[in-house]
Amino acid sequence: MRPPQKAVATKCATPMRFLITFAIDAEFNPWKSRHPFVPYDYDNSGRKREFDMYRANIGAHEVTVLLTGMGPTSAIKAMQIVPPETHDAWISTGLAGALDAALQLSVIVVARKGITQDSSLQVPSDPDFVNAAIRCGATAVDTFLTTETIIATSLEKESLASTANVVEMESTHILAVAQNRQIRAVAVRAVSDIAEEDLPLDFQEIADERGHLKVGGLLKELALHPYRLPLLIRFGRHSRAAAVALADFLDRYIPALAEEARSNTFTHEWAVSTADAVSKKQGWVQ
Repeated sequence: MRPPQKAVATKCATPMRFLITFAIDAEFNPWKSRHPFVPYDYDNSGRKREFDMYRANIGAHEVTVLLTGMGPTSAIKAMQIVPPETHDAWISTGLAGALDAALQLSVIVVARKGITQDSSLQVPSDPDFVNAAIRCGATAVDTFLTTETIIATSLEKESLASTANVVEMESTHILAVAQNRQIRAVAVRAVSDIAEEDLPLDFQEIADERGHLKVGGLLKELALHPYRLPLLIRFGRHSRAAAVALADFLDRYIPALAEEARSNTFTHEWAVSTADAVSKKQGWVQ
């Protein structure tokens, strides 16, 4: 296992406020263990939040993590609790399946655009954010495909390979909300299963949309398919390795985006909108 990487400190970096979304805690855990993330279980009115939220200061930057749950319905609902003008940049992240056979396990991929399976939404990532991700070691791909359900078999992946490079379940909808609010955003994922790989079990039967294990569903699946237990263990190792690679990437990427802002390689509008947001800053969440 690689040693944890510390976020690069940049003395002159412009302080920024990031919103980073993961679907479930398992994707976030390696990164969460590296930084002093504090859970925010209750909103300002004292009501318990429906979606898990965390906050940490990483270097000079304020980072909020929102766990959206799996799938478009949950992700869209989760994004509605994020008030406008609270963050300077959004990063939709987590794990994904490869549709492109050239993409290997744990590779970090950044999407130039996201598209839904019915093609009703097609939303670009911010081009400057994509370029910064490439400089931090990500592989740029043309398209993330956001589906309603888990794509579990290599045959399903093959049938979608002409449509996109990577498959996941939230990013296009998160990019769309950001676009509607005129917030710069990007979709970045780590590959947890390659194109030729079947998922070991029906994860919609063994976990809920928040990633919580359904013990009865797991026992039933293993009773029906006991030979899949070693495959499940292997998939768990691969997913963990991909989440660690994603944590490594984020520790490089956040300071790099801030340094880009400081160096004025982003547009003038970025600097103006950031200064305006800071000047009107209230609470980090309503």
